[in-house]
Amino acid sequence: MDFLLLSTLYLSAFIVITYVLWFGDNSFHRRGYVGKLRKTIIRGSYWCFHHCLPSLLRRQVEKLWQYAAYTRNPLFQCLYAILVMAGFSTFQLDVLHYAALYEAPALPLYQKLPLYILCVNAVLFCTLSMGDPGVITKGNVDKHFKLYEFDGRLYRQDEQCRTCQFEKPARSKHCAFCNHCVYRFDHHCLWVNCCIGGLNHRLFLGFLVSLCCLCGYISFATCQVALQIVEANKLWSAHYVDRYGRPQPMDLRTLCQYLFMQHPRMIFLLISLSLLTILLVGFTLYHLYLTVNNVTTNELYKRPASQQQQQKQKQQDKNTYIKGRGKQDKTKQKKQQVEEDSKRKMKFAVKCKRGRWNPYHRGYFHNVFEVLWPLVSKR
Repeated sequence: MDFLLLSTLYLSAFIVITYVLWFGDNSFHRRGYVGKLRKTIIRGSYWCFHHCLPSLLRRQVEKLWQYAAYTRNPLFQCLYAILVMAGFSTFQLDVLHYAALYEAPALPLYQKLPLYILCVNAVLFCTLSMGDPGVITKGNVDKHFKLYEFDGRLYRQDEQCRTCQFEKPARSKHCAFCNHCVYRFDHHCLWVNCCIGGLNHRLFLGFLVSLCCLCGYISFATCQVALQIVEANKLWSAHYVDRYGRPQPMDLRTLCQYLFMQHPRMIFLLISLSLLTILLVGFTLYHLYLTVNNVTTNELYKRPASQQQQQKQKQQDKNTYIKGRGKQDKTKQKKQQVEEDSKRKMKFAVKCKRGRWNPYHRGYFHNVFEVLWPLVSKR
């Protein structure tokens, strides 16, 4: 099997598996083929892990996974730093070497711009790792109660945090990794070893954008240098000898295989960063969608449960209405229903538009403004 076909199969399989594992558990795919495929992959991996590995090795792997994925630790921070430095070093030693050798016209830009982007990314990474995501304590919990009102569906009053020992404000969640409640909680990011909340979501967006720019620009520069090598050596006009000993004109498959054999680190860097750029752009667009709609990842996962509870409540109200229809006259029922609706409207202090499941949507401009300038910093 030639290099181009093998690389295409590997990349396609990696993209499909990543998409299935990443998005297969959301409300859109959960009951479809993607959700079923995700369950099959997880169950198959679980079966292989428990039946194919020796018990001693399995216990050690479980301990390592428990520490790496379910406790707050710097393992992924170190791994991120190693990957970034390895990729950037390969770019400096291999790609820029051939760019200077073949006198690439954009060599000064290739040398300076990635370094500037890397510095910005490093500053944002350190700020996220050491900054405050919006931790809620007993001293500032009263201030956070004033930021968002309870909608009665996603967030209800009188819900206590058993660990922090206080009533949870709306749009907050207790992080099991960091062991504290976070204002406008989105998710816990293992790569920065910190929660992503109301105070650092804007920094997280900047971090993702800078990482996309870094990977994308290095991929672009590497591709340009590879094309420079092809043009300088006139590879397109060259011929190769096939397995029957006959000369054949150069084609794309043979050219890719030749470049990989002659410059393996550079071509591997190009392929891996191109794939990573696609994944990072998709993840960044997902968080931009959350920003524009003023919703968090935590609320997206809570949405199906809130809708099911709402349907159950409607069914209970309907059953109660049917049972009590023979006992009460229509006038009394209408009055009681008006009183119940008024009480619900008082509880639903957030004025949400009709048909929107997200009651905190205040218009696209105000949603973006709220993330860039958090409410808690204004009070």
